Amino acid sequence: MSRVLAVASGKGGTGKTSISVNLSLGLARLGRRVCLLDADLGLSNVDVLLGISPELTLDHVLFEGVPMERAVVQAAPGLDVVPGGSGVSRLADLPRDLRQAMSAEFAKLSGYDFLVVDSSPGISSQVLSLCLACPELLVVINPDPASITDAYALVKVLAESGMRKSPYLLVNKAKSRESAGEIYSRVRGAMVKYLKLDARYLGHVPQDPHVSAAAARQRPLMDLYPASSAGRAILGLAKNLDEARLPQGVGQTDPATVMEGTLVRMRESSPFHSERSPSAQARRALDAAITLAGVLENPGRQDRAAVTARLKSLLLKARSVMEPGASHAPVERPQAKPVRVAVISSDASIADILSESLGAAGLAVNLGGGRADAAVVYWPDGHDIPAPRLAELGDLRYVYVRSMASKAVPRFGREPAEVMDMPFKLEELAVAVRRCASGPA
Repeated sequence: MSRVLAVASGKGGTGKTSISVNLSLGLARLGRRVCLLDADLGLSNVDVLLGISPELTLDHVLFEGVPMERAVVQAAPGLDVVPGGSGVSRLADLPRDLRQAMSAEFAKLSGYDFLVVDSSPGISSQVLSLCLACPELLVVINPDPASITDAYALVKVLAESGMRKSPYLLVNKAKSRESAGEIYSRVRGAMVKYLKLDARYLGHVPQDPHVSAAAARQRPLMDLYPASSAGRAILGLAKNLDEARLPQGVGQTDPATVMEGTLVRMRESSPFHSERSPSAQARRALDAAITLAGVLENPGRQDRAAVTARLKSLLLKARSVMEPGASHAPVERPQAKPVRVAVISSDASIADILSESLGAAGLAVNLGGGRADAAVVYWPDGHDIPAPRLAELGDLRYVYVRSMASKAVPRFGREPAEVMDMPFKLEELAVAVRRCASGPA
């Protein structure tokens, strides 16, 4: 488990990446094991500021099968770096096998005390997805009025997208302690008044020519000028962050969970799902819920309650757009009777997700027994299915839904007709069930 912090800004030029690099070095100086992930898609320059020349980047891990450990570069004692590329913007389009591989590779970063994620400036869907998925968020502001306005705009969009955590605010290039405090108060005041969201003040970094001098030499400030006013301030910020008590409901997590959450949100906002019809909105919410269901596979995860709440929210959203009237229902081709499907699951939350998904696809879901034409089974622990549930399965052909963490396929008296790996698209599951229903007994 790690503390995962996204570093963001409303606009470019705030010194966000310099803060990410030097704050990470400051945490390492305090004895913490830190990994800095360069997710700035527009200008991936963490390597430039650190004076390193990586051969492999995040793109190689995501799309070329390179193990994460080969892309990790040791930049300083206690500080490792995953160099950036443009790959994060393509996460929503990853095929199923690469999504599973991504989760396994990011799980390798779970041994760090801190994972610092340097995101792009602005409010693109990739930035919003990363910021929402990371348990902690640091927004960098400078005294430029446009920076202040854009920082508030970033937080506003995040709040409207469901963010409830209180972000840290850091004022960079401050003229004085007093002016930095005034900027913080202005932004926090607007957040509390209009967004009903509080903010925490991490501190400020003074305007210091040593920062640009270090950048010109392609070396971090904390290496060249640690005793400068900016260097001392950043070390103080690292101490503040290290000692900060996490808000209620926010805790350490594993990087794989963060990237899975990022993927879910990016799939929700993917252009592929941009249709505005109610049925399309419902499918989008259900597809995202199916993807997120993989996070629940490990019952020991500390964020299980939060993930379950997110799943319920997605299911309620799907239901709300499907129930207002018959005109919102998806158009189905005439047929003698709908395919009846039994849902058999060891996890009640995932049973709800599968049932809502299949119902939205026009199938008749059988939850309380009775006749069925096919079945969907989710039983990832590999144990024998209990006798009452086995009786529900009977001699039905069934689709086995396999968790991301498992490669085994339990055989409940016979092999499944088809196997679906999480996460999957709603349409794929519905088609597989219909094939089962129409196939031989």
